[in-house]
Amino acid sequence: MKLLRALEALVLVITLGSLLVQAVSQGPNYATSSAGSVGWTNPNNAEGTQDNICAERTGAAGGALDLTSFGFTIPDAAVIQGITVEVKMAATSSSEGVRVRLLKGGSPTTNFQDINGTAGQTDCTTSAFRTVGSPTDLWGETWTAADINSANFGVRLSKLGASNTAYVDSVRITIEYQDVMSVTILSGGALSDTVNNASTVENGIVSFIGQTTLQVIATRNWRVCAKVSSYSYPPGADDPTANALQIKDYLGNWQPGGSGVIVSQGTPTPAGGVTFPVDQRVLLASFGDGKIGSYQFTLDYSIDDQGVPCP
Repeated sequence: MKLLRALEALVLVITLGSLLVQAVSQGPNYATSSAGSVGWTNPNNAEGTQDNICAERTGAAGGALDLTSFGFTIPDAAVIQGITVEVKMAATSSSEGVRVRLLKGGSPTTNFQDINGTAGQTDCTTSAFRTVGSPTDLWGETWTAADINSANFGVRLSKLGASNTAYVDSVRITIEYQDVMSVTILSGGALSDTVNNASTVENGIVSFIGQTTLQVIATRNWRVCAKVSSYSYPPGADDPTANALQIKDYLGNWQPGGSGVIVSQGTPTPAGGVTFPVDQRVLLASFGDGKIGSYQFTLDYSIDDQGVPCP
């Protein structure tokens, strides 16, 4: 697992291995509405799962069989990677069939893909699923989770050719998206200070505090942990432990930084992520010896699923 180092001067975005960034499919989901269809007989027959009862169009090419309400619930922060459409259809000519466009915001996209009939298909009972699109095909569009989750996302089918009859039993869609959990440092960094007064150390005064602002983008329930990864101190000072630096946890309590501290957790985020501060403080009494000079602590931040122990 890769970690974000608080010492970095630049804003970093990390992907934490295959566990935290991976391709995920949702579907296949079937259309549950045929509102707005024009020129097709019994368009509602193309709703739901296959049953060998079809919507159909005979004669002139064209028409609009609009199938929507696929019921997707893609997380807001997901990155859409591909759209696969399966049409259970038949056409009485092997050189004609249906044209497939996606509906984005209720309007058909510019790009389309055609499905011709197959020899031997003569009526609805001979219909079979045919596939267009793929897990990496975006149909020439940029998609957000909101586009896919919208009730008016779907498919528009139109008839190809004028010499055949086209039958559509059902349509189903599968969405491929990237499941992401990332943590980014927006501000802050290593906590350091130069102590010029030995009595400050001996008296155990909290000499310096710091705050780092993090951003999380996640498609599932997440948790961010912080832990001291390295520290330095003046020569001759008592060997300090990582616990000399304390980190405020997500409940508002100060915890020793030498072991993993949960600094925040939450549910899937908006596409733009969520931001939050992480407070740290150094207890100089942990050093002793009254040594003056530069003290510095570096924190690592990691993100994982809720319920997984902090590293």
